[in-house]
Amino acid sequence: MSFTEALILVIRWIHAIAAVAWVGGGLFYLLVLRPNLSKGDGASENRRRIGEQFRGLVNTAIAVLLVTGVIMTLSRLTSNIVGPAYIAVLVVKIVLALYMFYLVRFLRSKSYPQDPEGEARGLRRITSALSGATAVTVLGVAVFMLADVLRALVEISLDA
Repeated sequence: MSFTEALILVIRWIHAIAAVAWVGGGLFYLLVLRPNLSKGDGASENRRRIGEQFRGLVNTAIAVLLVTGVIMTLSRLTSNIVGPAYIAVLVVKIVLALYMFYLVRFLRSKSYPQDPEGEARGLRRITSALSGATAVTVLGVAVFMLADVLRALVEISLDA
């Protein structure tokens, strides 16, 4: 294994750890923490404090994912083992990942009205469904699946 191959392997590992931390943290928040934080006194204060801590992890993960993702993409696209199917899946993965970054960085940082009136309530539900923590986590799981599809496409092209 050359130095460059070892470096790419380390970059892939760092990329995977950042993705696991973000998506795994999101799953933990949705399935364990949020249901239990809605109970008892000081629930909103606890949720706010935990959200601030998790935001630090997510911001770090985004930075790591962007840097390592660019390096890995350039490395893979300069090889001779990628075809049109790989590029198509990669584009979908990148678009979903960028949408996740956008949601977390810009959209979720804005606060929505606390007590929407009438029709605005329906719009708020739709907006929340497309931009909330659940949507980001579902997108993260989809991006993980696409990473496996990319890996499978590389293996298929190596076998051919």
